[in-house]
Amino acid sequence: MINITIDNPDIEHILQQTYGNNHSRLIKEFSQFIQTTRIKDDIGISIHQLEQGESIKLTDGFTQVKRKYEE
Repeated sequence: MINITIDNPDIEHILQQTYGNNHSRLIKEFSQFIQTTRIKDDIGISIHQLEQGESIKLTDGFTQVKRKYEE
């Protein structure tokens, strides 16, 4: 389990307004945000690698992505 402390009254207020006491929804949406951020970062890295002439076969790419995100 991870506990996150938010020391910003503005963000605390927004979270309270948006989620109230619905902690399970907050946790679910935060987890989705983290996963989306990871995917965006990976896409950025992949674009950079392609621009540098680094590439792998499409089937290998899908295998790696599937393995990484199905954990």
